[in-house]
Amino acid sequence: MRLFLSAPGLVTALGTDTGATWDALLNARSGLREIKNFYGQKSFYLGALEKDLSTNEILALALEQIAPQIRSTISKFGANRVAVVIGTTVTGVESNYRVFLARARTGEFAGYDESKNTHCDPANFARSKFGLSSLAIGVSSACTSGQKAIIEAARLIRSGVCDAAICGGCDAIDTLTTLGFDALGVLSSERANPFSKNRKGTNLGAGAGVFVLSREEISDVELLGWACNCDAYHVTKPNPTATMQIAAIKMALERSNLKNADYASLHATGTLANDEMEAAAISATLPHTLAGGLKGALGHTLGAAGAIEMGVCYMAISRGVIPPHVAHGEMIEGANLCLEAKPASVNSAINLSFAFGGDNVASVIGRR
Repeated sequence: MRLFLSAPGLVTALGTDTGATWDALLNARSGLREIKNFYGQKSFYLGALEKDLSTNEILALALEQIAPQIRSTISKFGANRVAVVIGTTVTGVESNYRVFLARARTGEFAGYDESKNTHCDPANFARSKFGLSSLAIGVSSACTSGQKAIIEAARLIRSGVCDAAICGGCDAIDTLTTLGFDALGVLSSERANPFSKNRKGTNLGAGAGVFVLSREEISDVELLGWACNCDAYHVTKPNPTATMQIAAIKMALERSNLKNADYASLHATGTLANDEMEAAAISATLPHTLAGGLKGALGHTLGAAGAIEMGVCYMAISRGVIPPHVAHGEMIEGANLCLEAKPASVNSAINLSFAFGGDNVASVIGRR
């Protein structure tokens, strides 16, 4: 069964719509900025939006961009045949955190909503927003969540459970998560510099990326193939040999009936361990493919990252331009990094996400 992707709805630190994000990326602009006194006297570089929005508010902005396609799909298949699958990591935890923070400061405990903590909350929100009566599923597998949500939507369609799905990922900046990453020692004290020899860590960010995935030919861009695996090498560190990441890349290409791709969207977090591992994986599989990552411009948007990056893959295919890898200084070896926007015939793109616990995803989209 062939599966077609709509144009994406994107919200990032570079803009609250796809056009603004795409234009800023082509000009190698960074949305990362220092947030002073984020927690007490702690300051962090973050890919924060201009407004402080909840996860579902960010999701709503992304969904509105593809609302015409969603309504057209509902009209064709019916509200009971359009599912929702949304990836997230922090979901609405920040809202409840603020309730506990107020309790600690004032003694008042009001506004706690347990459902905000559930990973299906964004999916339920989207289902309610469009009056759907099919499945609503939340996917939470750390940094692979956004891609895995799209893959799960594909599986639902192929199994006959639904005919189409609203899918993607979303996350807000969350205090507890930011402090957790800080405790791990993987946050940079300056703007992230992925794949640079001078990289010092990652920056977190907020955003969303959503699509309609359908068995109807709603565009000329298809989800061609994917591969998921997990090596369980370590709770947070990747296996430096990249064995399972290499296997995922090879399998995704094979399932897409491709030997190569025109563009490789890298996970490229900017941490010492992840970038070394990913460079090894790319060197072994796609050493000549033009490649780049977005986190030097957007930050690491966690559950939204893979979906946003797939949205940028879609734009590269539809616009015929490979966006630049946003970083500076001397780069590590292994990947053929595209350091400035490059017009190109892009008929296929492979999108990579590598998460804590050794969870790996590679997916391929393109034109046949």
